[in-house]
Amino acid sequence: MRVLFYHTIPVETYFQAWKKGDYPGHLLYGFTHFEKFGIKRVSFEIPFNPYKNRLKLMCYNLISILSMFNQFDAIYGATHRGLELVIFLRALGLFSKPIVIWHHTAVTNSSNKIRNIISSFFYRGIDKLFFFSQPLLDASLRTGKIKRKDAVLTHWGPDLAFYDSLLKQRKSKDFFISTGRENRDLITLVKAFSETKEMCEIYLGAKVGAVDYKSIFTMQLNDILKSNVRIHFVDMEYKEIALITNDAKAIVISTYDLPYTVGLTTLVEAMALGLPVITTDNMNYPIDVEVEKIGLKVPFGDINSWKKAIEYVAIHPKEAKTMGEAGRYLAERIYNLEHFSSEVASCLLSVSDNSV
Repeated sequence: MRVLFYHTIPVETYFQAWKKGDYPGHLLYGFTHFEKFGIKRVSFEIPFNPYKNRLKLMCYNLISILSMFNQFDAIYGATHRGLELVIFLRALGLFSKPIVIWHHTAVTNSSNKIRNIISSFFYRGIDKLFFFSQPLLDASLRTGKIKRKDAVLTHWGPDLAFYDSLLKQRKSKDFFISTGRENRDLITLVKAFSETKEMCEIYLGAKVGAVDYKSIFTMQLNDILKSNVRIHFVDMEYKEIALITNDAKAIVISTYDLPYTVGLTTLVEAMALGLPVITTDNMNYPIDVEVEKIGLKVPFGDINSWKKAIEYVAIHPKEAKTMGEAGRYLAERIYNLEHFSSEVASCLLSVSDNSV
């Protein structure tokens, strides 16, 4: 079977980085492991910023995919962004090859009837949808836009081999760390740390897509920053930040209340590194960190709860260590690249069989 893997990042560049041990394979959603399951890898590059002009992206992808039509048997997308025209062709019966997509949020209904009709038709063009968690899958089914047989719960988790190489270089230090690319509630986090003596290092992309985080947060945080909180606006390779994270005593994930698994990438990294986590209580996560005893949850925007959680981890190092070990064990058992790659491959092979 030949699968065209679609992503908005330069796939081949990151695949080569993964082979060198410089990039974690889970961010390529199983592409790295296709050959283990008899799947041939196919991909193409997007030669422009995919976040600036969506129509341009959709047209470029449509032309690229049609020009490669005889080179693949199915499309597998890390996102549907940019594949909309191809998906509509599939829904119309004008594109004969199956399409499998990761859906990062729940499928939703709109108050606009026309939008709902268009959206329902759109999802007819997707053969299978991968979901990161049961809550997202269940909410999607309630819309009536997708069928249960087409929704697949997948145990997305970290590339443990990548993180094992980092663990060998660990130099444990006395700081908490916050990383991540989007929708971080830094106001709450900074205010909470300002009421403690604990050190927090915050790493954030200066600009992600069209969002200038440096300008936004510089304005918002300047007046409340204290010496125990340092914000780094960086343009670093993934491995560079992972090495810094590796030395922290705990990972903190402070996010806004949004209908998707915001912060999940950071959570699974904490599990891989065996570090305790304090996270905003995101009901869309596939994992309840307190039930699994891998960390602590705090309500959205609750400064006092954040303060208490930070201080608890700081003054209970043995309990924090146990949390980290539990997270690593959970990753080894269920949430890891090897496991979810097998789930992805099984689904792709099944849609190929059904399309014959």
